[in-house]
Amino acid sequence: MERSAARRIIDLDGAARERALPTLNEGFVGIYRWHAKRMLGRVPNVRAAELGGEIVGVALLDRPAPDVGYVYYLSVGGRHRREGIGGALLDDALERFRHDGTKVVYAAVEGDNRASLALFRSRGFRVVERDERSYRDGGLGPKGLRSRMWVVSGEQVLGIRFGPP
Repeated sequence: MERSAARRIIDLDGAARERALPTLNEGFVGIYRWHAKRMLGRVPNVRAAELGGEIVGVALLDRPAPDVGYVYYLSVGGRHRREGIGGALLDDALERFRHDGTKVVYAAVEGDNRASLALFRSRGFRVVERDERSYRDGGLGPKGLRSRMWVVSGEQVLGIRFGPP
């Protein structure tokens, strides 16, 4: 059986979220690892790619406002990168946000993380300029949301809008 055929995306709730720790430990270093592990128990939704009973990828998702989605963290274990797992997790997140009536979705990516930037851009995300009009005013600017999104120096905010402003 092909590896991707056995992969499934599941919710991780409660104590089951600890299953995501090895993937977060492998995918992040320093402050990002600390913060991703901290947010694991705080975000409303944790989706995971499971392959043969092992968590091989994880997406931490938040709703900083009723009509706004945020892909807080997206991580794939090193030996499973370039297998489409990150794309599957991002597609799953976007479908869930779209289904829930979300109008815009954001993510923050380190400016030198080419693989993540390419993944988000391949799904229609674009870099949001710091002074861009608010998402409520037809732009993609996350005005009023940055404090809930934890964006640090060196990161680019990316955004995508579903439908017209």
